[in-house]
Amino acid sequence: MRHPVAYTLVCAGVLVAAAAPVAGLRLGFDLDRPSIGETDFGRGLAHMEADRVSSALAVVLPHPAGTPPVDTAALVTALQRDPGVALVLPSDNGRDTTVVLVLIRTHIDEQATTELARQITRQLIPASLPPGQRAHVTGPSVIFSDLMEETTVQLGTVIPLVLGCSLLFLLVTFRSVLLPVKAVLMNALAVTAAFGLLTLATRHLPDLVGDEVNTLIPLLAFTLVFGLSIDYEIFLIHRIAEHHHAHGDNEAAVVHGLRHTARPITVAAAVMVVTFAALLTAERHHLVQLGLTVAVAIVIDATVIRLALVPALMRLLGARNWWLPAPLARLLPVAGHSSR
Repeated sequence: MRHPVAYTLVCAGVLVAAAAPVAGLRLGFDLDRPSIGETDFGRGLAHMEADRVSSALAVVLPHPAGTPPVDTAALVTALQRDPGVALVLPSDNGRDTTVVLVLIRTHIDEQATTELARQITRQLIPASLPPGQRAHVTGPSVIFSDLMEETTVQLGTVIPLVLGCSLLFLLVTFRSVLLPVKAVLMNALAVTAAFGLLTLATRHLPDLVGDEVNTLIPLLAFTLVFGLSIDYEIFLIHRIAEHHHAHGDNEAAVVHGLRHTARPITVAAAVMVVTFAALLTAERHHLVQLGLTVAVAIVIDATVIRLALVPALMRLLGARNWWLPAPLARLLPVAGHSSR
């Protein structure tokens, strides 16, 4: 590689351009109506949506056995005033539970339905029920809302955990500060670029992938792609490190690593790409999204990053690739290298 600066700039530019559309990523749950249109569920749902009674939730109000039903008049009135509510039906089982059934006009997978469910839970119920009254909101609309919210929250836990564990593992394995940081940044860039291209697909190919990304896809795709990317990284860097520790020549080590890993990495990536690309033939948008995201991310990682950007950066960094402060070197366990 005679021009590492040019390779670095071009590859980084391509990845940043691919990642840019991710700023417009829209998450949600899409029932993918065309794929369920011929089922009993799909036909019934279509009939309800045509009548603008698309979804429902229930407010469950426990009360001591033998006491009168909970006074729901204020809650029912507040719900009936909301334009998104089609019908409100209060009832009681005659023993210990009052239930308010709420039929909603908007579709179950629309953002407006999620917002209405949150408004009922967080605003209308506290303001309309007697003080101290317990209330549980349940039903399909709430399940969708809670699942979306919990999945988004878990992303904030999973991503730092994966990044932190990857950094620590690579730090111990390669006894270098810059190599783990570079690996994590490159892997994160590959995932972001893949989601940027998925965002473009939702805009221009909605019939294939849907018009918004399933809320579960970022969590699933990130963990899958990051695990595979780290695997390829270890395979390549181990070869480079092995040669470097034996001969002390960084440039020759990079060439050696590429020569001995380019074909295996390409073949392994091709197998994974074909495997996940098979999901593009599925009839469900969330499966197509997962297959497209993972396949694209693997292609980016195995070509632009692993065979071009990483070697170019290692050429530019030179001996700094292997820098490890002495205090840190004493703290870290010695993973060992086959050449030592």
